[in-house]
Parts: sequence; C-alpha cells; structure tokens
Amino acid sequence: MIKSVILQNFMGYGQFKSQEFGPVNIIIGKNDTGKTGLLKLLYSSCKTIDVYGKRSKNEDISFKRLLAEKLTDTYQPGKKGLGELVNKFTKEKLRVDIEFGHKSLGYEDRLSFSFGESTTNTINDCQENIKSISENFRCLFIPAKEVLTSLKAIRATRDNLHMPGFDDTYLDLIRALVIPTQKGNVTEELKTVNIKLEDLFEGHIEQSLEDDFVFKKGNTEFPMQLTAEGVKKIGILTTLIRNRQLNSNSVLFLDEPETTLHPEATRELVEMLMLMAKSGMQIFIATHNYFVLKQMHLSAKRDSITTNCYVLNRDRGKSIECSLYHLEKDFPENAISDEAVKMSEEEVKIDLGL
Repeated sequence: MIKSVILQNFMGYGQFKSQEFGPVNIIIGKNDTGKTGLLKLLYSSCKTIDVYGKRSKNEDISFKRLLAEKLTDTYQPGKKGLGELVNKFTKEKLRVDIEFGHKSLGYEDRLSFSFGESTTNTINDCQENIKSISENFRCLFIPAKEVLTSLKAIRATRDNLHMPGFDDTYLDLIRALVIPTQKGNVTEELKTVNIKLEDLFEGHIEQSLEDDFVFKKGNTEFPMQLTAEGVKKIGILTTLIRNRQLNSNSVLFLDEPETTLHPEATRELVEMLMLMAKSGMQIFIATHNYFVLKQMHLSAKRDSITTNCYVLNRDRGKSIECSLYHLEKDFPENAISDEAVKMSEEEVKIDLGL
C-alpha cells in the first residue's frame, strides 16, 4: 500500500503532500487540476515495483530503467519526453518521494527520484533497486473509458504496431482482463462484492474465444458492441475479481468510475468499493461526481472507514493547491456541491420571475 507521498514541481503542482494515505482516497477538483495526472504517477510507481519484483527473479534489470519506461508509456509525453512532466512555471527539478508499506505482505520500502525539464527517457537520479514484493500483490488502474469493446484494437496498436494513443493504464488493464478465470479462495468481502455487482444488471461479463468478451444474461449472450456502457464498466471489476487479478492485497486506481452509470448504480458501486477496502484493498479515485462523493461520505461515516478526500484548486497562473478532509468525519466544501446549489438557486429565481 502507498503510505505517503511528497511531490515537488510535478505538472501543475508546486507541491503535493500526503503524510498518510487511507484505505480509501478520493481526489476531486475542477478540470485541469491534475487529478488523473496524480493517479497515474502513483500507479506508475506502484506498478513498476510490481513488475520489478517479478522480472528481477529471472534477469538482471535496473529498477530506474523500468520506472522511466513505465512513466513514458503511461503519460506518453511529446518529443521532449519526461521533461514535459516538470512544472512549467519553475526551473526546479521534479522530485518524488513515495513511502510504501504492506503489513499483510511484510513489505516496506521507499522510492525517491527526480529529473529536470531536459530529461527525455532516462532517469539518472533514482535508485537502481528496490525491495521485491510478493507475487500476491496486485496493482490496477481502471481508466474512465471502457476497454472491452476495443480490446483487440488496443492490444494491436500497442503490442504489434507500437503506436501511441492508448497508454499503459489501458494496456495493463487489458492484459489483466484476458487472464482466464482461476480456481481458488476469494475473501468473503470480495465474493459479496462480485455477487452484488453482477446482480445490478442480472448477468455477467464472460470471456469467449480469442479474448473476446460477451455479456451473459440467463441463456442469452450479447456481444460487447450491443452491451450497455454501464454493464461493461461494472463487468471489468467483476472479471478482475473472478480471475484473481483483484484481491485483498491490491491497490486499485479508478479514474471517474461513475462514467456511464446511473446514479443508483453509482451509489451501489461506491458501496462495493468500500467493501473492497474492508477486505484489505487500498483504493484511489478521481471524480467529478456528487453521488460518488456523497455516498463515500455516508458509507465512510456509517462504517468508520478512514477515507481521505483531497480537494484540488488552482487559480489562473498559479500552482495547484490541495485541502485534505476526512470523509468519515466531515463533508468538504467543494465545487461539485457548489454547482448543485447554484442550479437550485437559479430554479428559485426562474420560478419567482426574478
């Protein structure tokens, strides 16, 4: 699990600091406040540790080279390379310090690296090695756009043609999805999650021939092209639970998980994510959605689940600033709720003829 982070001069951030991430961490803010960028940085760092642990057993490999490759393939910067991630309003280097710790897997280590705006695809100021983590560890990122319909096209674009367009959050997710369903123990919390998620649409996503997926409802099968977007979004989670790519030792990143979902399904999804956190999983979410935020607050308060809410703000020409709230205690002031209030006030004025 990711315990803490200190970022300096990263994208629009002058500084971002979290001394202690919780089991659930939600990031909110207006467009261009760096929500997805922050998720991708944490994911890239976490995923590199996962990959390094597996590959270093059989080959002599440099951790910092793997990290540079993962950051490049995740952000897909332009011709200037990784240097484009450095804050444009300063000449100082981008600096990252992340502390990792996983009690159940007995893992603890720290990652620190930095680079300047002239950096292309190599990070010199970084450790060569880091402790290997257990093979039971999982790190997954679910982007806002669903991948099941375009699965083959994305794999061909990246694996065969080596073309940019779909970054590593998509490719890594696809590689996890096509792993066949496995037999084995699943924690009771995740069994409950899987059943409830599939009950939302009275069916489930299933892998067919040649890595294609279909939606099965009773004895009827529907191709992905004819399956509702919300079903596919939920189906990604249920597939990852059933094929053991999501387990209680996972760190899960979700970018706008509410996309394509009805508010009722959104609230149910949030409840399931909180159950995942109870099983031991750590969750990071970026969202614009009031229903996600409010249900997180209600669930965290009801079940006493530590849930950090990072509210991001940026004035024109200034660095992104962050305020931290604990959703199990407080509901934060935020632009999402403000817009709902503005709409209500506008309706009153219209009704009164003002």
